[in-house]
Amino acid sequence: MAQSPVTQALAYSRSTSAGIPGHDALPTSYYIYVVVRRGIAITLRGVCLRGERHAAALRRVDAPVMVEHDVGVPTGRRDTLVGKTSEDVYQVDVGEPSGSCGGGAAQLARDHEVVVCVTSGGATWYGLVAKIVPLSPGAAM
Repeated sequence: MAQSPVTQALAYSRSTSAGIPGHDALPTSYYIYVVVRRGIAITLRGVCLRGERHAAALRRVDAPVMVEHDVGVPTGRRDTLVGKTSEDVYQVDVGEPSGSCGGGAAQLARDHEVVVCVTSGGATWYGLVAKIVPLSPGAAM
């Protein structure tokens, strides 16, 4: 039996308030990553985020991946989203919702907030995240 090229999947969210009392919060930003065995080519088939299929794109990024801890007040403190690794790291850029999750992803989405579906070597593989980790919220300027 072949081994999945996906060794880890990670997901974070950052909510952003409007910064003005009485105004609605802005859309939540998602930071989703899949870590893949070095040198293995993958193609993104889809992503299910909290049970809903979304348009998405895959792009390779360098590790470690870090973001400002507090985007509103620059303190120099950073959160590490993906640690240093010799494996390949891909960021999943999430777009607009595009319907419900189907096939094997629908079943997996019942127990996982994020399901990333990729293909490699003619087989389908999944990166699974049970719970999205919330980051410090931001405020719009």
